[in-house]
Amino acid sequence: MINEENVNQAIYEYANEKYGNQAYEQFRRYVDEFPEKDWELPDETWVNNFLAWLFFEKVLPQTGLTIAEEFAENTPELSSEMKENVLNMKNIIRSKFLVISKKGSFLKIRDGKKGNVYNVKIITENPIFPNSEINGRIHQFSDHYRFAGVFQMSTSPLILDPRVLLGAFENDKLKKIESIPLRRVSSLKSILNKYPAHWIDWMCMHYGLKGGLKKDKVLRIEDKIVNDLLQIVLKLQDKSKEALALCIEQGGVVKYAKLKNYDDDMDFFWKEENPVSTIGMLRQKGLMVVGKMVFGDRQFKVAFIPVEIREGLKSVLCSKNIHPL
Repeated sequence: MINEENVNQAIYEYANEKYGNQAYEQFRRYVDEFPEKDWELPDETWVNNFLAWLFFEKVLPQTGLTIAEEFAENTPELSSEMKENVLNMKNIIRSKFLVISKKGSFLKIRDGKKGNVYNVKIITENPIFPNSEINGRIHQFSDHYRFAGVFQMSTSPLILDPRVLLGAFENDKLKKIESIPLRRVSSLKSILNKYPAHWIDWMCMHYGLKGGLKKDKVLRIEDKIVNDLLQIVLKLQDKSKEALALCIEQGGVVKYAKLKNYDDDMDFFWKEENPVSTIGMLRQKGLMVVGKMVFGDRQFKVAFIPVEIREGLKSVLCSKNIHPL
């Protein structure tokens, strides 16, 4: 199955199979068009970046397509979502990016040219830290971005953007919330009572609920989720439904590492207009909680479905129109 982790390799193998015997000819013909041809880089880094440009950006005159687009059109086993992601790979953003924050496999970076902020997923382990500057390329992939090439990376002893400090503050606050102790029978109400006030306010606004004291807002949110569960789940993206189904199949709680294939970027300060990850969406809607639970004599980070909605979710997700368990 072709997924985010192996799609680049699949494109490289397709290119090698179809164009491998033309490699030297392709290099001679197109090298002068490579935007970064004059960068002084280690040989392997230069070649990898040239190939990424050739496969993802260069439109071949004989086909009118990039090699990645050709791969997408000629690979019937690609899901419609993956095909769309591959077709979007040619829409490259080049810039010097500043790393504002890092959480798990996600970086929040600011475009030095336009000031836009992007959530970028790093596929491999890299020693990248907040306040680093990266010269490179990114492209959109589903609800996040990915690097299409990195040419230079540097760090500064000075804070280059106040958002770096804000990012560190947010990460610290999120870690504390994600350390909430959970039991297998923890209720939605008990969990929401431990959430910061602005998360409760956002949920009320999102669900169109009245304000008031925090305890009253928590009760309204609980009532809304329990009674309108079907409609709430219907509006979720397929990946979010899959993540919910995975948790329900395991009795409502899974060790967080089992969700590694789902995007989980999460901000401490929520904004309605901001893109939200697969897991982040479930957390913001109150359908999933991240906290700590004891297994045996050790404590683990877990994804948890509140006890009040487990049976309801099981019924909803069993529907063939939603997501068959």
